[in-house]
Amino acid sequence: MKTNVLKSKYRLLVLIDQTKSSYTALRNAVNLAKIIDAGIEIFYVKPPTQVVRYDNQIAVMRTLEEERIASKRVMQKLVDTVSDIENIPIIYNFTFGNVITEIQNHITKTQPDIVVIGKRKFKIVNFLGDGLTSYLLKHHKGGILISGSDKNLASYHDASLGFLDDISINNEVEIVQDLKKHTHKPFKLFKIKKTSSKLKKSMIFSKPKKQSIITNTVIFEFEEGLDNSNSVSKYIEKNKLGLLCVKRETQKKLSKSIGLNAKVQQTINKTNVPVLILAN
Repeated sequence: MKTNVLKSKYRLLVLIDQTKSSYTALRNAVNLAKIIDAGIEIFYVKPPTQVVRYDNQIAVMRTLEEERIASKRVMQKLVDTVSDIENIPIIYNFTFGNVITEIQNHITKTQPDIVVIGKRKFKIVNFLGDGLTSYLLKHHKGGILISGSDKNLASYHDASLGFLDDISINNEVEIVQDLKKHTHKPFKLFKIKKTSSKLKKSMIFSKPKKQSIITNTVIFEFEEGLDNSNSVSKYIEKNKLGLLCVKRETQKKLSKSIGLNAKVQQTINKTNVPVLILAN
């Protein structure tokens, strides 16, 4: 196990639950780590209720210990394999307990720059309303990388970077600056233009504006309408983005749930591109 995670510029905390989406999240974290000089910690929390099936206390303790040993063995093998192949520092931690409580305690203790989580497949229920995702977006002030639900990106090298609604993050956020150094492709800005009528059809303008703040940026501007989240997500997919960057709203404008306006939430739900929610 490589333990020089602390020597890296950034620290990524990948939340694993042994589902396909969480392993996809790990792959995306590895690809991101290679670009921005990041170390990775994998953290796995397992509720005791998934393991314990006995009323006898001695049997319970024995079962938990066996599961702890087995889980650590699996995690050690995963870490050693990924670390050796990718040549990046990775460590892991495993514990039993309430998932949200243990994750919050671990984040408070380790202070990662970015928490990486998998995206569940789209269901009728909005995934941003999922307990863990919603909790992190409410309470974690650092960056959050929401992985695409089933795509393993080959690399973020020379990937097309996109921004949702606010291009200012292009120059404001250090991690975006680091990502910029590794791409020669124009940035993509997907902007929803407010209009007096909400029934207008979406309009797309691909000609970049001339202001210096958005040099080398292609703008897709959509008229505000009932279906613009569908339109935006389709163009995000069409442009084959490697990463979509989203900035939280200011405290005064925060929505009641997660600090992202409704249109942004809907767009993120409907795209399979990895989304980086940037720190406040």
